[in-house]
Amino acid sequence: MLVGLTGISLLLSSCYSHKKVVQSSLPYSEKINWPQGFKPAESDFFIHNEIDIKASPQVVWDIFINAGKWPEWYKRSEGIKLSNSPEGRLNLSSVFIWNPEGKFTSAIREFNPPYQIAWLGETDNKKMTVYNAWVIIPTKDGCKVVSNESQNGPKTKMEKIFAPNMVSNHIGEWLINLKERSEQQSKN
Repeated sequence: MLVGLTGISLLLSSCYSHKKVVQSSLPYSEKINWPQGFKPAESDFFIHNEIDIKASPQVVWDIFINAGKWPEWYKRSEGIKLSNSPEGRLNLSSVFIWNPEGKFTSAIREFNPPYQIAWLGETDNKKMTVYNAWVIIPTKDGCKVVSNESQNGPKTKMEKIFAPNMVSNHIGEWLINLKERSEQQSKN
């Protein structure tokens, strides 16, 4: 009985957290063309991260879309394989296979330089489908980079209960590394 109550407690707390994260993503998440079933409030799990960067949107964009170089500064992208991406740079027709949390095949769905990019990714075993959208917003001192990720599938439901901060922490690391790289390039 105690195990059942603990599971219910974890599930209820994750539902509350999901609603809180959805609220924290506003108004940025409203700028995204979410596929059906992936709007933040409709998804099984939603992750929102953002960071201020003292670099222009163009500098950040140029670094970010160069996915062939992600492994140099974001370890979870090691082994990335790109198709339809000349010189390793993402574009509207790019597809990439990578292993951030298991093997994913991702395809670009939104591409609006230098302000917005999004991809739809799915694991080979179809246990998780992810829509990850990145928005770059100009600010007085540079820009704000927002990452919103909607997830659906059975693996997502387990992740939401047992490791709710894992993906947020990984994307947070990605953003910190993007910030450091962008600000360093802006100084040069």
